[in-house]
Amino acid sequence: MEYFCKFLSASAIGIISIASPQNTAQAQEERSPLTLDLGNDVSVTFHGYVKADFIWDDGHDLGKTTSGIKNIGLPAGGPVGSFDRQQLNETRIGFDVRGPNDLFARFEGDFFGKDDSLRLRHAYIDWYGVIVGQNWTNFMSVENLADTVDFQGSLAYPFSRVPQVRYTYSGWDNISLSGSVEEDKTNKNELTYTMALRYGLESGMVRMAGLYRDTVVPGSNVNGWGVNLSAVFGLWQGGKLKANFTTGKGIADIVNAGLTGNALIIGGEAVGVNSAALTVSQQVNDKLKLAVTGDWLNLEQSSGTDTDSLSSVHLSAFFEVYRNTTLMAEYYSGRRTQGNGTKFSSDRVQLAIKYAF
Repeated sequence: MEYFCKFLSASAIGIISIASPQNTAQAQEERSPLTLDLGNDVSVTFHGYVKADFIWDDGHDLGKTTSGIKNIGLPAGGPVGSFDRQQLNETRIGFDVRGPNDLFARFEGDFFGKDDSLRLRHAYIDWYGVIVGQNWTNFMSVENLADTVDFQGSLAYPFSRVPQVRYTYSGWDNISLSGSVEEDKTNKNELTYTMALRYGLESGMVRMAGLYRDTVVPGSNVNGWGVNLSAVFGLWQGGKLKANFTTGKGIADIVNAGLTGNALIIGGEAVGVNSAALTVSQQVNDKLKLAVTGDWLNLEQSSGTDTDSLSSVHLSAFFEVYRNTTLMAEYYSGRRTQGNGTKFSSDRVQLAIKYAF
């Protein structure tokens, strides 16, 4: 296990990441035309974007993303009041390498690291369906990610980028099967195992994934499992629906809300969690896109000031003012409910401008 982690850690620092187009559909849209031909069927393409965010919070200071909703009302939560911030943290840089025999590589980072430093996002290799390195967990669907201005997105779906070894078989019509051995999200010395089955539709897809973990969190052993169901459907001209449902035990930290402590295990028993998210978007014309995302998460055991449930809604708009330049606006409202029934809420208005290269 130690060798496995050191190998993937080295790849994160010095390796070029490699990704299949299916797993990086979102990044494909941001790919730069700046490509260098190195000969021998090897090319390097640079890509990324600059994004400036202007944020106003009312209720609690949620921080750089809406992930702070999980702590409002607690001593560790943001202070009460109205707050504003400006940031460039989501700004992203990276490059891809394409080589012979279907070789594809990606290295990518953003500025959400400590003290706004450059942070690794992706560093992995994909060759004939085998991925080695840091990539999205196989338990989540990248195609299903909500259309939000907020970097955090929906709190309800599985979300992590971890070192892993994954194999995807795509030899059937419209069907792919993938399995992975991954570094556990919370304990880097342990492993998590996943399987996923995807069926492609004419205007979308459906996907089912399973996860098993047996790990140690501070002071406790967590034996957990999870099932994720996700789907994307084309509704009508320009309309799209994304649906996501997750259930399991001892996986509250793997769901995007990132709950830990008593949300994972109580009295030696893994805590059950259920979450759901729904996004409906409309491409109004070639410039304007609108989206609504609602999500909900509930823990099967809670008491006192422990989190019992979380819910939120994003109302989002994206307008391409020039080629590769997009103006964005979003209203967000989130609520946290404790085991004792006490509720806390906070609102956010976020404006942004993004230039992709």
